Amino acid sequence: MASRQRAPRREGHRTTLRLPSPVLEAAANLAEELGTTPNDAIVRLAEEGAAARTRRERIAALAAERRRAVDLAGDEDAPAFPSPDETRAAILAGRSER
Repeated sequence: MASRQRAPRREGHRTTLRLPSPVLEAAANLAEELGTTPNDAIVRLAEEGAAARTRRERIAALAAERRRAVDLAGDEDAPAFPSPDETRAAILAGRSER
């Protein structure tokens, strides 16, 4: 078994937590994989989870924005949109030949 390296010092709020067993197991596995401490792995998992949440919120906001744009377009604008065949042709025109 490889020796683990010391976890980096971090700035921030210091706290004590009770972790559910699956989280502790995931942290222990990650710590072993990375050769670091379980606490460092817990912080890394938390940072990864926070980043994933931010991405989900951004995607949801973009989806809502697109829905509003489609709703604003209305049926009277439908003739201005390309037909499905025109859309397919435009997409295929952007592909490079191999």
